[in-house]
Amino acid sequence: MTAPLLPLVAILAALAWVYLTVFHWRFWRSDQVLPEIKSGMKKWPEVVAIIPARNEAAVLGSSLQSVAGQAYPGTLNVILVNDQSSDDTAKVAAAIKGRAPVYVLDAPKLEPGWAGKLWAINQGVELAAKKFKGADYFWFTDADITHDRDVLKGLAEAAVLDQRAMVSQMVRLHCKSFWEKAFVPAFIYFFEMLYPFEAANSDISRRAGAAGVCILLKTDILTKIGGIAA
Repeated sequence: MTAPLLPLVAILAALAWVYLTVFHWRFWRSDQVLPEIKSGMKKWPEVVAIIPARNEAAVLGSSLQSVAGQAYPGTLNVILVNDQSSDDTAKVAAAIKGRAPVYVLDAPKLEPGWAGKLWAINQGVELAAKKFKGADYFWFTDADITHDRDVLKGLAEAAVLDQRAMVSQMVRLHCKSFWEKAFVPAFIYFFEMLYPFEAANSDISRRAGAAGVCILLKTDILTKIGGIAA
């Protein structure tokens, strides 16, 4: 790089950071939380939790149990999609008992054009459409996430009383090893640069974002946008 270009590059870099700092929705902040609900729910929506799982037998005892054991006043059904696992994922899932029934679905072989996780989720959505036609929301979560007992209750209250088609929460990520501590915070930081949490929660912003590990989504909205395939 020639010397005359250095000042220009420095100015452009400075302007970029000015934009990010002043006009980019305070992307570095992680203070967005579910809205405080002051009025009670009169009717709790019916929810189907869909969990894709591939070789997750070691963690399902905690994660799947936390979903099936939700202290949720409404109707909750759980579909665990066994995505071609080579361990005892299906066997462990079938043995889980909780407040909500757990249905284990073996996903067929991946079709061309699909990513593995979305393919598994789509199988769960198709089963739910046949088995639970009256469901109001899908709750998409992962097989390695352990939830507090009131997570779904909070998501449903926010979705219904705050009139949201989609509600999502970020999970607390474990950073124990050296590489986890080195890369996980950086991943979250750059994710927030692309999808500032404040912008995603603002009614005046067209930017949307969600954490795939915990999403509550209206079933009719998913159908309207073309399903998981879209």
